[in-house]
Amino acid sequence: MRGLRIIAVVVASAALTSASLAQGALSTQGFGYPPGQLSSRVLATGGGLTEFDYDTPINPAAIGLAGEPRLYLQYEPEFRKLTNGSATSSTITARFPVVSVLVPAGSHATFGVSVSTFLDRSSATATTRTLDVAGTNATITENNRVIGSINDIRFAAGWAPNQKLQFGLGGHVFTGQNKDFFSQTFPDTLKFTAITQTSTLGFTGYGVSAGVLVRASRVLGFGLSALKGGNITARASGDTVVSEAKIPDRISAGLSYEGIPGSSISAHVSHETWSRMNGLGGPLGAAAADAWDSGLGLEAIGPKIADRQTILRLGARYRTLPYEAAGDKVKELSFAAGLGAQFFQNRAAFDFGVERAARSPNASSLSALSERSYIFSFGLHVRP
Repeated sequence: MRGLRIIAVVVASAALTSASLAQGALSTQGFGYPPGQLSSRVLATGGGLTEFDYDTPINPAAIGLAGEPRLYLQYEPEFRKLTNGSATSSTITARFPVVSVLVPAGSHATFGVSVSTFLDRSSATATTRTLDVAGTNATITENNRVIGSINDIRFAAGWAPNQKLQFGLGGHVFTGQNKDFFSQTFPDTLKFTAITQTSTLGFTGYGVSAGVLVRASRVLGFGLSALKGGNITARASGDTVVSEAKIPDRISAGLSYEGIPGSSISAHVSHETWSRMNGLGGPLGAAAADAWDSGLGLEAIGPKIADRQTILRLGARYRTLPYEAAGDKVKELSFAAGLGAQFFQNRAAFDFGVERAARSPNASSLSALSERSYIFSFGLHVRP
């Protein structure tokens, strides 16, 4: 018995490294999944309104004409299903991806603070398999749970000298941690010893952003913004510096057309240099890769429900994710829809969006691997 216990420990320990990298979802490989920092309204338009939305912390110029103090809270659960040939696994991740507060300073300027999810690596998997340990078939259950994210804390100021032009500046602090819990257990605890391991990695980084909005005419608007990333540091328990890299640079642009009465059509495109994060090292899995993000959306006045005017939204989005699988890109195509309505004499507003995303690697060696996801987004705006 003692020999079997020792062998089991050795076999399980050898499997520990590869098992800890199995995230149970294609989207949480590498440094994590980027939700996009989109409000519920923008998510429902496929990201088309990214450059123009008060509550989406991408373009700081967007807050220039906020007008009144406002608080925004968002809840966003995601239901994922990973398919690899005939095998499937499902995970659920609950996020609070955007929280923001805006405070006007006079009629032409606004200050804002927001906290948004930059990268999310939270996941949980459970796998049961049979091992031959010294001639004995042993059933082993492996549980891997990761609680991790990097958040973007933005301090922004927006200024609008007139209704046609807006400017904005933002300072960013990126902070968070990844905590990995791994265990292997056996039904027969007399012969085999369970194994547990916990590791923690903390992150701190900095960046600055700037943006501009131009309303070329009554029906046409342009938005442009950029983020310049500074250093990001990874620290292990005990505040030991493990590695350093750079926050990705981003440049993005948007277009909004409001020439159709009661509706608007918007488009957005951005590029982020995620490869700048590769200096943090490889223990987190797939290498970081530069990524494109594009979206197209429609927002229109909908029917009245319970005497409340509704806003209907539709959108489509295509992007590459910020890591590689088998040396090639991972792509995501999604379609979204949603609605919004105001309450309490227009002092509160509620937005709902749902997104159906399909993710798959370009690598031919991973052709059997795919992921399908439903994301439900709930946003609440409150004004005094």
